[in-house]
Amino acid sequence: MALRHASDIESFITAVETLETGDTVEVDEFDSAASSTAELLDGICCIADCGADFVSLREGVDTRNDTEKVFFTVCRALYALDEGKDRPRRRDGIEKAKAKGRYKGRKPIAVDESLFDSVVTLWQSGQITAREAMSRLNLKPNTFYRRIKEREEQKMKDYKMAQREIRDEIRAAAKQSRRDLGDLRMRHDRQRAETQYQETVRQMKKDVKAEAEQLKKLMESES
Repeated sequence: MALRHASDIESFITAVETLETGDTVEVDEFDSAASSTAELLDGICCIADCGADFVSLREGVDTRNDTEKVFFTVCRALYALDEGKDRPRRRDGIEKAKAKGRYKGRKPIAVDESLFDSVVTLWQSGQITAREAMSRLNLKPNTFYRRIKEREEQKMKDYKMAQREIRDEIRAAAKQSRRDLGDLRMRHDRQRAETQYQETVRQMKKDVKAEAEQLKKLMESES
């Protein structure tokens, strides 16, 4: 967690492009960080997206204080009003930094997953408050609730995947059952045909034997 003081526009751009989660960008005043409001808003939104903080000494802004996190929300809202316009160069600088592999971006905060699950279970069951849960996990509210959302989304993905796997297994079993039934019917048909053939052969032998006996009697009677 580094404090990056930017005394002019270029150093502010450099600080934003190389931010890491938990860093703080400090400027003497808004005017020293950008040549226009649009550029300033762009840079501040980049800082917020990286999970870093922003301090302006003259204006008395310090987002390291939880009560001043709303500053980022206001800046994002103002920045969104410029949607569709040409974005200032700070975003372009970040894209270039990404292409060169220099952009750090937001790093996920390491959390013991088993501890997180147990604490969240206590919170969801009403045994502890959300504030106590955050305290036990050493997480800020935005990180805590984002992790909860990610956790629920992952559960839903796992559920849908399991549902697809079960459905595929049922379909495969049904296909196999149909194949087995077809094989059984074929075997049954072959057995029935073989039985009919054997009965036909036996009947033919009886008929031939009877005709032979009649012929023998006829020949004896004529002699």
